[in-house]
Amino acid sequence: MAPDPARRAGVWCKPVSHSGSRAPLWWLLGCHGGAGVSTLAHQLAPAGDCQREWPAVLGDESPFVVLVARETIPGLERAHDLLRQYHCGQAGPGRVLLLGLITVAAQPGSMPAPVRRYRNVISDLIPDGGGLWRLGWDRTANLTSLGELPVWTPGDHPPAKGRDRLEAVRELGEQLLAAITALLGGPHSPTP
Repeated sequence: MAPDPARRAGVWCKPVSHSGSRAPLWWLLGCHGGAGVSTLAHQLAPAGDCQREWPAVLGDESPFVVLVARETIPGLERAHDLLRQYHCGQAGPGRVLLLGLITVAAQPGSMPAPVRRYRNVISDLIPDGGGLWRLGWDRTANLTSLGELPVWTPGDHPPAKGRDRLEAVRELGEQLLAAITALLGGPHSPTP
């Protein structure tokens, strides 16, 4: 069932503006303000922020979209709305390909049981071949200005010594690339 019109994300009527020199390989669609999209779009070089609206997929614009929600009940309710919107064919002119949902920890420690249960329920709406990913609490990202956060680019390797500040982001980026490769019919990749 489609969500109420007031609970749907809009759809761009022109190509999504982006700041990079190259068009994004995939779009991050924040289900709500404060989901963590700005940080992820900065740290994942191939990603773009579609500014809380579905891309219209005009011209050579990427059709790949990943929803992002904070691990709170209100955040997951918004993710639920957008998953339903997608399944009802109201996420643009029909060329959008939903890769899945990233949830971002709202607090240190384990995910609260009510949040975990609701996350599991809405995960059934993720399209076949899509993924459900989780980014744990990152104190450093919360205390660092956006421009000073490290950036992952495909092909980057973890540091030979010391702590890998990009470990979780690197794994997420590699899994998103694998999901796109699988959708495009590339070599079999492990499911995220």
